[in-house]
Amino acid sequence: MGIIATHRVTDSGNQTVGFMINDSYTAYYDVVRNISLIDNLILTPDGVCAEEGELPVQSIREVNEKRYRRICLENPLVRDVQTELDQWKQNWGGKVLYVSGARQTGKTTEIFKFVYGNYEQIIYVNLADRKQLEGFEKAVGNTSMLFGMIQYCRESGSSEFCNCDRTVLIIDEIQESSNIYNSIRALQGSLECHIIITGSYLGKILNAAYFKPAGNLYDIEMLPLSFREFCRAFQKEELLMSVNLYGGSEDWKYESLTQLYMTYKKIGGYPAVVRAYLGTGNPEDSYKEIQSIIERFTEESASYFRDAKCSMVFQNVYKAAFMAMAKEKKGTSSKEIRDITDFIKNDTHEHVSRREVNDAVSWLKFSKILGSCDLYNQGRVADLLSERRFYFMDCGIARYLAQHTPLNNETVEGILAENFVYTELYRVYKENKLKGDRPCCSVYKEFELDFMLVDKNDRRYGIEVKSEKSGKHRSLDKYLDCDFIDEAYLAQITRGGLGRQVRSIPIYTAGCRFPYEK
Repeated sequence: MGIIATHRVTDSGNQTVGFMINDSYTAYYDVVRNISLIDNLILTPDGVCAEEGELPVQSIREVNEKRYRRICLENPLVRDVQTELDQWKQNWGGKVLYVSGARQTGKTTEIFKFVYGNYEQIIYVNLADRKQLEGFEKAVGNTSMLFGMIQYCRESGSSEFCNCDRTVLIIDEIQESSNIYNSIRALQGSLECHIIITGSYLGKILNAAYFKPAGNLYDIEMLPLSFREFCRAFQKEELLMSVNLYGGSEDWKYESLTQLYMTYKKIGGYPAVVRAYLGTGNPEDSYKEIQSIIERFTEESASYFRDAKCSMVFQNVYKAAFMAMAKEKKGTSSKEIRDITDFIKNDTHEHVSRREVNDAVSWLKFSKILGSCDLYNQGRVADLLSERRFYFMDCGIARYLAQHTPLNNETVEGILAENFVYTELYRVYKENKLKGDRPCCSVYKEFELDFMLVDKNDRRYGIEVKSEKSGKHRSLDKYLDCDFIDEAYLAQITRGGLGRQVRSIPIYTAGCRFPYEK
């Protein structure tokens, strides 16, 4: 069978934007470039047309709807970010959408799900592709952004550029070009189409050559699946959001959610990892995916470092960061970098400077592999110390790294439980339910509080995390006695319960059920 066009594809203005070639959509200028290979199309002075008769017409909206169904079939996980993307479009106001997040959290997949359902013309530029980068740099270098876009679409094989809100321009891996990054404001001011930019290795934009276009961006941070999204994949979301926090539900409900929590704590929420587990039910398949994610991230990140020494530090910083999490929080000095530096020195027997370690840790933070925790010094909300603890932004990554440390199982389980609560509370901050921009811990004399939160009404919450069921909560008692907190919660594997002053809640509800029902 030859290569034939089955339909002419048009936009809402009845302009030809492409053709269905052997049941696959091909943009107009791509057809022009390959016209000699298509049996039933010819190029005339009036453009591309059928050699004989008229082709049936299909709308680009129908084409994109088919694309949407296909991508949902291939990527069935339902993500909360779709609501955020809808909110950006509904409240557009001319702002460029900036989607950040670690590699393989699903940014590109979720963006395409969104644009297939909301736009006619989709222009995708991947700056990690050298040819596309050079072509788009040429476009933004044009004295007219509009003519630059028209030229880019024609040369890249797309359809004729339509400068309207039915068109979306997606620029992926924005960190790869300071010229394009610094042109965001000009693009936004010159074009009427909607613009989405994404980036993974955003540590690169700390370079002096990059100038953040303040005020012109609508920020969305893409994270691995939350526990609520994870439960959704197993049809247990409603159960998670309705189970009584204080023991008033049937035993099977707590047991079912506890089993899911234990699985999530092992494998985390990277989409590829979750899909692997859904496919086989075998955690070992998930661990292979996690290993692949870490190896790919390390390999890609290495290209950004200056020399072999920096790469060596970076490759060892993961395990050192996990080891540092085992250290107690006592004291208020910023010791994490010193501890990580010491771990790497002892592990590699190499001379390593704190600056080299700090560069590696900063890279992990900006790449969204590590998150940081602030500290309310001596229980005082007014005395905030920044970035006094580090956590991994995914439990599966943390669990995988724990296997390469000498820490005993009890210590590891305690760290992973605390790490889980951190990632869940981090989402509560992103939802703007709490004051500040990240979770906080606290230290008062010899008493350590895992998390201390302050809501918009200045109500203070203290949370202690336990990996196993425990009745001990010395720090919560002390913070209540000193009037540092208004409410005290023990997050652990439990049905939950109401004490005289301290409430116990199932650990898996610590983020998604905040503020906790009374």
